[in-house]
Amino acid sequence: MIKCCIFDMGGVMIRDYHMEPELMPFLGLNERSFAAVDLRFREALRLHSRGEIKEADFWSYYSEITGKAVPPHDGSLLGRFFHPTLDEPTVQTAMELKASGMRLVCGTNVIDAHYDIHIKLNQYAVFDKVYASHLIGIVKPESAFYDYMLKEEGITAAEAFFTDDMAENVETASHFGLNAFLYTGASALREQLRTFGLLL
Repeated sequence: MIKCCIFDMGGVMIRDYHMEPELMPFLGLNERSFAAVDLRFREALRLHSRGEIKEADFWSYYSEITGKAVPPHDGSLLGRFFHPTLDEPTVQTAMELKASGMRLVCGTNVIDAHYDIHIKLNQYAVFDKVYASHLIGIVKPESAFYDYMLKEEGITAAEAFFTDDMAENVETASHFGLNAFLYTGASALREQLRTFGLLL
């Protein structure tokens, strides 16, 4: 029996969460993403989302890799161009689950600046608990991420429903024993939840 539904944030609950389309031009770069500039940025961002390095450290990496100075700015530059909006149909689905008595948690890879913005916008409100990578020191798709959530929730993998828009994260969750579903939209999610008897 499913006792807990675990939702990803960006790409599931949230739209308009990509910061790079605005950030890259601000940095004076023609590439559309950090990874397109240098694949080492992918690891740097992963370290930041794991909480192992601070944003200042990331920008030090940036200057070392590109040979460019970071433009003058106030506050978090990684948060400056982050404008997340809730996906209302998915939020409604989550609210229906919660109203039925289902425990609802968020398992998300996130950096501190983006987490703070989600908090400020009250975008985690529907969740009973949020497992944020930068706070727990683990990122998806590491199996330890799923193990951590299950232990904290006091449930087995078979008692969890998990949805994420990243196939790699879903595959790892499935291999770990969770009832994992690749999110492609609210309608498909609702159909999947109905197959488990979690929605009417």
